[in-house]
Amino acid sequence: MKFENKPENSVLILGAGELGWPVLLAMSSKVQEHPAVKISVLLRSNAAHATSGRLRTRLDDLMTLGIAVVEGDLQENSVDELSALFGAFSAVINCSGFVGGPGTQIKITQAVLKAGVPRYFPWQFGVDYDVVGSGSGQPVWDEQLQVRHLLRAQSTTEWVIVSTGIFTSYLFEPGFGVVDAQTKVVRALGDWNYAVTLTTPEDIGQLTADIFFHQPAFRNEIVYIAGDTLTYSEIADLMQEHWGTSVKRTLLDRKKLHDDAEQEPGDVGATYRLAFARPDGVAWRKEDTFNYRQGMETTTARQWLASQHKI
Repeated sequence: MKFENKPENSVLILGAGELGWPVLLAMSSKVQEHPAVKISVLLRSNAAHATSGRLRTRLDDLMTLGIAVVEGDLQENSVDELSALFGAFSAVINCSGFVGGPGTQIKITQAVLKAGVPRYFPWQFGVDYDVVGSGSGQPVWDEQLQVRHLLRAQSTTEWVIVSTGIFTSYLFEPGFGVVDAQTKVVRALGDWNYAVTLTTPEDIGQLTADIFFHQPAFRNEIVYIAGDTLTYSEIADLMQEHWGTSVKRTLLDRKKLHDDAEQEPGDVGATYRLAFARPDGVAWRKEDTFNYRQGMETTTARQWLASQHKI
């Protein structure tokens, strides 16, 4: 697929945060095998011109990696302004997350399509929004489904969705409410046989780069990856082994989760617990993933836990 005035092999990565940085590292490493590829990253003005502190250190690291900085703001810039930025690139990898607020992922996708970017990896590093469908109680999930509809309704931009499940660390966050290290409680969301898929940002970064450069190229499809897939029963067993003591197992059925979400409408954790209390869409067998088929090692929940000191 050829486009006028677009240098081939120019990749723009949106964001340099929890996922963006591992993607930048993995993509820059791949450039050693693909020297024609040029990597750039989109940063807000204050980050792009930092003169001291953590942001300045990051700029220095980007320079060392040979990554160019493009200035832009996914939240403040309009579709037209973003489209003008994106138009110079043959591929965009969106690692921006949900920090831009409602509608931001739709806006970014509209700008990518308006620019005629040949290849797009949207911010879909999460659950299977097709299976979950609309009305999950998570507005951002509904928006993610709309992004898929936009991509499928056109044929100019080829897209690749990388489905990852949740970040491994999130399973153990107190705010998620599944693993409580203080009281040695493990809670199942909906059913002890329901499962979650989890992957570390580092593994997502490496696998996204591998998927990006894979031949034959992935085109207009969803690629599933996983560090681990565990039922809530298996999570309880794992924590019992990790803590070396018996755990209290508590089942939160859908009625309880629904009531909690209604009573605490501002509690993000409560709405997430309800959204994850389902038999499908939030987990897939590791044996069915790209990394498993390629024989690539990924970090399991047990391995991740072993590297932590606070859980």
